[in-house]
Amino acid sequence: MFFDQELCLFHIKPEDQTHLFEDMYKKLYLAGCVKASFLDGITTRETEYPTGLEFNGVGFAIPHTDSVYVNKSQICFASLEEPIIFQDMTDKNHNIEVNLVFMLAMAVPHEQVETLQNLMTLFTDDQKVNQLRELSSQEEFSKLLNDSGVY
Repeated sequence: MFFDQELCLFHIKPEDQTHLFEDMYKKLYLAGCVKASFLDGITTRETEYPTGLEFNGVGFAIPHTDSVYVNKSQICFASLEEPIIFQDMTDKNHNIEVNLVFMLAMAVPHEQVETLQNLMTLFTDDQKVNQLRELSSQEEFSKLLNDSGVY
């Protein structure tokens, strides 16, 4: 399970994308899931291949990078009190206000594709997205993701 390390940040208020990435990286790093180079890898990849996307008026981001930076597959989740701007994954000239972030740390490349597909399905379910925005505990989060087929 990619959420077993309980790496969630609920209703946080990072200053910007840089601070958000640092906060999420620290959770992953301190849990031993990623290497010290992960933060640079994810920041560089986000610049080249943005991960912002919008479904039904809600902004999501799925920052991820190559498996070479990862020790153990895991996902860190953050819900934001105030949105942070991400570039649209399909058009770098379009910005998206993001409130829900899933930072992927996948040790095996094929895991990333499957996880992205499962997350995209979750993002189209308005009821579950509303629940994601309101969550405040790891238990609620894990149950929602398990019920949604995202492991």
